[in-house]
Amino acid sequence: MAHGNLNNSMRAFDVFFKNVSTEAYERPSFGYQATNEIVQNLVQKGFIERDTLESIKLTQKGLDKCKEDCR
Repeated sequence: MAHGNLNNSMRAFDVFFKNVSTEAYERPSFGYQATNEIVQNLVQKGFIERDTLESIKLTQKGLDKCKEDCR
């Protein structure tokens, strides 16, 4: 179940990939680039707010989406 305090920010979150190519192991920058694109996409959709590079907050829209997906 998704719950939490929207006023709290976090310094990091984990992103897990189902499939990882051998090129990703050889060039870790691919992983960083993919993760950054995922974060940008979540910000554009309004699911998270990114005040600084180190501060990410879940929005009410993001929390509602989590609740919907967990049903």
